[in-house]
Amino acid sequence: MKTKVLFVCSANTTRSQMAEALLRKYGGEDFEVDSAGINPGVLNPLAVEVILEDEDMDISSYQTNKVMDYYKEGKHYHYVITVCDDASNEPCPVFPSLDGVLHWNITSPASDGSIDRKKAKIRVSKDELKENILKFISLVKNQHIKNGFPESWRLNK
Repeated sequence: MKTKVLFVCSANTTRSQMAEALLRKYGGEDFEVDSAGINPGVLNPLAVEVILEDEDMDISSYQTNKVMDYYKEGKHYHYVITVCDDASNEPCPVFPSLDGVLHWNITSPASDGSIDRKKAKIRVSKDELKENILKFISLVKNQHIKNGFPESWRLNK
């Protein structure tokens, strides 16, 4: 059975989109993954560039999604993972058959300055996400667990 995961961020423009892409790449067919925002914005074109440059993945066709839309559709997830402080402090719907809600405090990719500086900040976020995703995959692959996660990830069950 596939592990179903929803990544949530406040706007679903950068971190949650990159998390979705990375879990698709490294988790493969063992995972079904979506991403959404509390108040979705527009996909960050620099995040698209970073994922293409670093991971050889084209996410330019990804759309931003609203978390409440997935809830209204009756989607079921084993894990909802918030990837920014804004999202963890926002009310999220409780999804049926949920094994756990986790929070990853990923560095904000927001930055002023040059394109290179902005991409460097996005890369920091992407690297943190990748590290957590690889750890997450090793913990849940082929089984759904409710404990054993790093204490820093726990939000609630």
